[in-house]
Amino acid sequence: MTSTTSSNVRVVRFERQVPNAMRGKSVVRMPAYEDVRDDPVLYAHASRILHVESNPGNARALVQRHGDAEVWLNPPPVPLATKEMDALYELPYRRVPHPSYGKAKIPAYEMIRFSIAIQRGCFGGCTFCSITEHEGRIIQSRSEDSVIREIETVRDTVPGFTGVISDLGGPTANMYRLACKSREIESACRRPSCVYPGICPNLDTDHAPLVKLYRRARELPGVKKVLIASGVRYDLAVKSPEYVKELAQHHVGGYLKIAPEAISEGPLKMMMKPGVGAYDKFKALFDKFSKEAGKEQYLIPYFIAAHPGTTDADMLELALWLKKNGFRADQVQAFLPGPMATATAMYHSGRNPLRKITRDGERVKVPKGLRVRRLHKAFLRYHDANNWPTLREALKRMGRADLIGPGKRHLVPAWQPEGTGNEREGSRGPPKARATPFRTQHTGLPDVRGARKRDKAGR
Repeated sequence: MTSTTSSNVRVVRFERQVPNAMRGKSVVRMPAYEDVRDDPVLYAHASRILHVESNPGNARALVQRHGDAEVWLNPPPVPLATKEMDALYELPYRRVPHPSYGKAKIPAYEMIRFSIAIQRGCFGGCTFCSITEHEGRIIQSRSEDSVIREIETVRDTVPGFTGVISDLGGPTANMYRLACKSREIESACRRPSCVYPGICPNLDTDHAPLVKLYRRARELPGVKKVLIASGVRYDLAVKSPEYVKELAQHHVGGYLKIAPEAISEGPLKMMMKPGVGAYDKFKALFDKFSKEAGKEQYLIPYFIAAHPGTTDADMLELALWLKKNGFRADQVQAFLPGPMATATAMYHSGRNPLRKITRDGERVKVPKGLRVRRLHKAFLRYHDANNWPTLREALKRMGRADLIGPGKRHLVPAWQPEGTGNEREGSRGPPKARATPFRTQHTGLPDVRGARKRDKAGR
């Protein structure tokens, strides 16, 4: 839809195709709120439009009717330049909770008070995440000097500092100063991800500026350790073995969290995540460099249960992978739809907004209902005796009774310990700390010398 104004008369013209040169003078009319509310297919269509129109270089304004009113959504803002980022992050913040909290302990503050944000934005495009919609797909990085000055400020002014910077990162740990090689290509691009289904050849994946920042940060007087707690995008990291070496040998406190999220093609496709092959490459490098440094360190992989596109067979494959690799999930959470996420549109509509939406378009298998969601979580905690009755029943139904038995090749035993398997999930003992509400997750650690380890880093 394009509009022009002449002699106080506004002319509106509807067009199917609008040339790129006219995007600044055109808007996209979304399905009306009432239609989106009542029709899941139109909901998926509206979600697709929102995500396609997300590049500030070519996005158009969106208009949606709500009753007798019109809601106008402007295109995303132009990303901040490095100098603007520096000015924003170097404002005279107090770096302590508001005095109204008194002496109360605030978990969120305890987690971030010694952490430093070095960038904003994420070009990963994971469908279960809405960071891109909040911070943009184009990475906005601070200067190295600005980051160093903030570390010095934390060292000198934040109460309780012991010499450990808990994180240098952002939405993703290793997208610092990564950008498209061409501003013209970047401005014209309409892809939802720069790294799926593979890393775009136009993306600069050089980690050298980040390695330089890490080295300079840990050399500061009074700084004993600089940890990386933000999630590492491992498919990018393997492009720079030097970065993986720097990370493993100097910036990991024993455990490093990464997020494969799934291993089967079905859910990975709906998540827009890389295959397990990239995880294997990263793990090989991480283990190699950890060993060279004489350190015993482990990766903590995060997985999502019951994500759109996931079948019972996918979760069984994941359970077998976890057992084969010696992981035991300590805390799990099934997918929860969140505002603006593409996966939320999948969950609600059963359609795939990554492709053009039509009435007869691609359908998505959505694990809904308490029974199937509990089953998918049970697969992640295959080692929990309270889940064995559910898993035995499912394995028999799936024609995989061969996985029931006492051997190493079996997933669950045929016998049930006395006093287990009779209570509902979530009521088997005292309540535990809840997982972070900001993203669905699974935390797990490998069995080491027969002992079950727990995640001491927390999330």
